[in-house]
Amino acid sequence: MLQTLDKLSLSVAYVTSVVARLMLASVAVVLFIQVVLRFGFNFSLPWPEEASRFLMVWVVMLGGSLLVRDEQLVCVDFFDKFWPRRWLGYRNALFRLLLAILLTVLLIKGIDSAIFGMRRTSAALNLSWFWIYLSVPVGAALMLFHMVILAIRDLVKGPEAEQEASLLRAEL
Repeated sequence: MLQTLDKLSLSVAYVTSVVARLMLASVAVVLFIQVVLRFGFNFSLPWPEEASRFLMVWVVMLGGSLLVRDEQLVCVDFFDKFWPRRWLGYRNALFRLLLAILLTVLLIKGIDSAIFGMRRTSAALNLSWFWIYLSVPVGAALMLFHMVILAIRDLVKGPEAEQEASLLRAEL
């Protein structure tokens, strides 16, 4: 079962990575065009700043889920050498489950915000704020998904001695 979850997690992370890269590339292209128009032709479009800001929010939330999956978030591991190896697995699983609770709250509140955003539209893009606020629950759901899989792995296998470089780690 754990292998199946790991494969599913890797597939989800790959798709998330591709989507985040496309969004980030879009930001670069849109801002490049805006800079060329503004400084080269003394003309600027009204929507690129807004579009790039909203895309960056999506990139951050999607990228956060990739960081969770690859265990690249900040951690304090100074005292880990004093704990028995098996206890580290239980401790890590407990911390991951506590973070999962926090991410569940973020998911619920994010859904509430997205639903609230349906009533408004952005100024330049005339885009419903629902799509902008939707980045929070989507990112939280992806983080939660990866966090639960990591907690299950810690309970079943214990902490890994050395983490192998994943596809995502190698690219960062």
